[in-house]
Amino acid sequence: MKKIFSVLLALFLASSSILLGGCSETQSDGADYIFDYAMVGNPESLDPQYASDTSSMTVIGNLFTGLVTMDDNGILSNGVAEDYSISDDGLTYTFKIRKDCYWFYDENENESVDENEYFPVTAHDFVFAFQRIFNPETCSPHRETFLCLKNAESIIKNSADYNSIGVTAASDTELVFELDYPSAGFLSSLASSAAMPCNKEFFYNTKGRYGLDDKSIISNGAFFIRQWFYDPYGHDNFVYMQRNLANNKYDKIYPTSLNFYIKDTYEESENSFADNESDVLLSFMYNKNKYKNCNVNKYENYTLGIIINPENPRYNNPNIRKALAYGIDKSSFEGQLSDDLKTAYGIIPPGVSFLNKSYRELNSEKVASVSFDGSNIDYNPELAVSYYEQGMDIMNLQSLENIKILVPENLMDTDYLHLVTQSWQTLFGFYIGIEEVAEDEYYQRIKEKDYIMAIYPMTSNFNSPVSFLENFMSRSNDIGYSNSELDSLINELRNLDNYNNGIEKYLEAEKIILNDFNFIPIFYKSEYEIMSSGNNDILYDPFTKQLFFRKAKYVE
Repeated sequence: MKKIFSVLLALFLASSSILLGGCSETQSDGADYIFDYAMVGNPESLDPQYASDTSSMTVIGNLFTGLVTMDDNGILSNGVAEDYSISDDGLTYTFKIRKDCYWFYDENENESVDENEYFPVTAHDFVFAFQRIFNPETCSPHRETFLCLKNAESIIKNSADYNSIGVTAASDTELVFELDYPSAGFLSSLASSAAMPCNKEFFYNTKGRYGLDDKSIISNGAFFIRQWFYDPYGHDNFVYMQRNLANNKYDKIYPTSLNFYIKDTYEESENSFADNESDVLLSFMYNKNKYKNCNVNKYENYTLGIIINPENPRYNNPNIRKALAYGIDKSSFEGQLSDDLKTAYGIIPPGVSFLNKSYRELNSEKVASVSFDGSNIDYNPELAVSYYEQGMDIMNLQSLENIKILVPENLMDTDYLHLVTQSWQTLFGFYIGIEEVAEDEYYQRIKEKDYIMAIYPMTSNFNSPVSFLENFMSRSNDIGYSNSELDSLINELRNLDNYNNGIEKYLEAEKIILNDFNFIPIFYKSEYEIMSSGNNDILYDPFTKQLFFRKAKYVE
């Protein structure tokens, strides 16, 4: 039985004309239920063109609908777009905007859709959104996502006005994108939060507060904000959303409302789920016995790799890095790992989709992990010792100091790292311990280079191999990796007009990274969406970290 545990929210809900206490009665199809979610962190901004933190993105994903939507398998479907066409040269995308998708703002707060409170989403709303992305005053972190748009690079270089971005409205219902070069990934990018529409009149009426409070945001999606309360010194913080009835006809919205309780830590979120105060939990760990009655989705979307502080002159010696890579006996992992871990030989994890399949189905990790001399980058104790001795001779050292591997909390059972460190201790004679720290501290220390060796969880912002590889571009990562050849190859992949032309190039990019030994893959790591018994169809995007509740159902 669901519980409403926020006293402040309970008082607010009691005044509502919709019954929201505890479980609501549900239809046989699982509709008309209230869903609770213990969300970690207060949204920084609900402005889609500006926001980038996970909490903001999750709320935005339920308030807005873009031209297209993407499911957790990377499959696109129409959203606000009724239809679209692409020119033969791949440089022009024309969208027909549906006439039954509406903006809604409950101005009189009576929780009903009054005639003067909703109006159609138009092509002009998308034009204004993209102008805002490229307007320097917005300081949008999403400009590079749309570099293929006509004049985008010139605008970023301040040699063109942001209003010249290649997005125009031929009419209220016809939207045209012009590109400087064909991009196979452009259509997918339109499913991102940054590509959500923005109504110009409403934006300016907020007088600089757009997306900063519950009175300064409008919805064209499945839900609208009823109240957003946050006191940094209190604990009863929440975002409360209700079904946007204006948009219920063209695509049914199942829940009546959403209660997002704002928590400070993951532990608080986990406790809320255990106490039946949250309907869904996102976790790196999955205990089958503990969650035996839950509905669980598993996503293999991380690669855990060894990284070395680039400023450490000893462990970052190229020969020492090679010795570490060849000194890991991954065959010893067989039958030893928990269900959330798999032995990794490649860079890109199996959960990344490509051409509607797992990327790893198309490009074998064993083919990726071949060195430039043709040998496999795999356990080779003789070669490992040889590289180790070469490195020590160059540095004129007899031994390396004992160190600890830095690991973020709640990522994995660190006992499995002993399978790696024991192999090194046997071959090289040094001891490597494990230091587990809070996630915030972990990333701060990575950024400040306050570590010698670390396990780094690599994932991507979008479900695509090129997005994953972009983590390794020079000056775009916190691990200090740089390779101009890889940069050129990734830029080439970005500009592909057809994904089929990129299969071998993705493999080539993986090989470049693997042969530099700056990121040594150890495990593919799964993430879990755990839904309490009876809850279904809460869609999770493991790359953007957004939960979508439009189709969420509860069936006892």
